[in-house]
Amino acid sequence: MFGGMPFRVEAWIPIGDLGSVNVYAFTDGASTVLVDSGMFSGKSVYTLLKGLRRVGVDPRSVERIVVTHYHVDHLTGAAILCEALGAELMLARGDLELLLRVGVEEYFRRALELLALAGTPREVLEEIKRYSPAVRVAEAYGAVAELGPKPLGEGDIIEMPGHGDYLVLETPGHTPGHIVLVSHGKREVLLGDTVLPDITPHVSLHSIDSDPLGNYMSSLSRIATETAGYLGLPGHGNPMKDVAARARQLTRHHVERLEEIVYILSRLAGATAFEVAQRVGWSVAGGWRGLPPLGKYLALGETLSHLRRLEVLGVVERLEVEGKLRWRLAVNPLDAASLIKESFRESG
Repeated sequence: MFGGMPFRVEAWIPIGDLGSVNVYAFTDGASTVLVDSGMFSGKSVYTLLKGLRRVGVDPRSVERIVVTHYHVDHLTGAAILCEALGAELMLARGDLELLLRVGVEEYFRRALELLALAGTPREVLEEIKRYSPAVRVAEAYGAVAELGPKPLGEGDIIEMPGHGDYLVLETPGHTPGHIVLVSHGKREVLLGDTVLPDITPHVSLHSIDSDPLGNYMSSLSRIATETAGYLGLPGHGNPMKDVAARARQLTRHHVERLEEIVYILSRLAGATAFEVAQRVGWSVAGGWRGLPPLGKYLALGETLSHLRRLEVLGVVERLEVEGKLRWRLAVNPLDAASLIKESFRESG
């Protein structure tokens, strides 16, 4: 539709309970810009193309694909679409730099190395390697790199056919370079996976000295402040009428998770991230034991990002014992609670 909301097309993805990813189409009838692209899969691209035709968008009119972040379900479909349609690809600068400098296979290898250092048993690591979608489509990331994507960063403006200009805001956390696209005139924000309506976006630690959860909480604060009252168009699920309220809800979730980990550590003399992850109350039947291999990978990354945030706040200290990383409380639990709440008041 011209001037109103962009068309939302759901592209199939073979990932857990998600089932699909939202691709947004901005068109004036002659030219079209897509935001996100689905996955490097015949079925994913087919459902996207079929969905575009269903809403009256000719796929041949697609001139540009803008990708909010480098995760497999948002970026890798562009490897097929750009090659077939001749479209230009634009990607968040921070994620593009990581893709070109490190590459997905090396990035995943480093992530597994960190999980091993954090106490994850070999059999769990082998399970994770077998089921990782990123590893299965590693060739697609190489194809994306060959396309020569144009980087997008803070303050860039993208003209959307029939819809006016959208401003790029950097919202790191879910990935190092995640971006959202904002129309202040239309009071609308395309969120990627920074804020989702029904699930908590994954925030993982892949480098021991980074602080992705701290970055993510700052991004949530920014969304709540700068897009209050805006319509939120997420990467998965239905639009949100009050994206700021959902951003605040996600902030509370992470405060509670940090407090939960403090409680777990208060009952242990020290623990690896794997030992902590086994005790966290994951929202699936059976808790840790009920998680599939990919779920365990995500849960371990989440646990590490929360432990690192607590370390940055001075709540825990990290030790290396017999070649494994362990964490223990550096303050008493009451002081820990105060430090956690104060940090989020400052970021929010």
